[in-house]
Amino acid sequence: MIVLKDIDKFIESRFQRTFILKGIDLEIQQGEFITLMGPSGVGKSTLLNIIGLLDEDYEGQYFFDGQSINSMKDKNKNKLHKSEFGYIFQAYHLIDELTVYENIETPLLYRNVSSSERKSIIADLLDRFNMVAKKDLFPEQLSGGQQQLVGIARAIAGKPRVLLADEPTGNLHSAQAKEIMEVFQELNKEGTTIIQATHARENADYGNRLIEMLDGKIDNDITI
Repeated sequence: MIVLKDIDKFIESRFQRTFILKGIDLEIQQGEFITLMGPSGVGKSTLLNIIGLLDEDYEGQYFFDGQSINSMKDKNKNKLHKSEFGYIFQAYHLIDELTVYENIETPLLYRNVSSSERKSIIADLLDRFNMVAKKDLFPEQLSGGQQQLVGIARAIAGKPRVLLADEPTGNLHSAQAKEIMEVFQELNKEGTTIIQATHARENADYGNRLIEMLDGKIDNDITI
């Protein structure tokens, strides 16, 4: 499904190159649940951004379903980005001017989901995350944990084929974190490919593959 070949990402200064990612070779099959682990600054988030088509400033080759991303037109890349990927960011990235309901609705509008189906999907997600009473609030009226839950609900609303999660439980208390990981596990059983970057080793136990990163490289690739 996803193939990365010899991916390098670096910052060029006058006297040297500082590598963020170096020589990344990675194959991801449809339906895998992968965890990227490693110290801060090791390149986990950068790798997620490249996989999710959020960062195009790298060297190497990227194939998605056999298609070369490097040679794809911007219009097709943008369409792929919106139709196939869901994102959960560490910094939430909610739209301040939109309510909880409207934030969750956003990816469904991109996918041209009908009004009645949108209402049904959003009602189910609000109920699942105990956010029904907060549907008309704006992000600034929510706690950090609540904003994270809205971000997660928005990411999975459109049932993306690939879900990318950067420290998805970092702002949640342990009960909420467990609940979110169980939702991920459920989505994965339904066929969603999940790639999460996390410091929490217990989160990796919900997946089936652990990739340990060190100094911008893949240090270990373990089947769990």
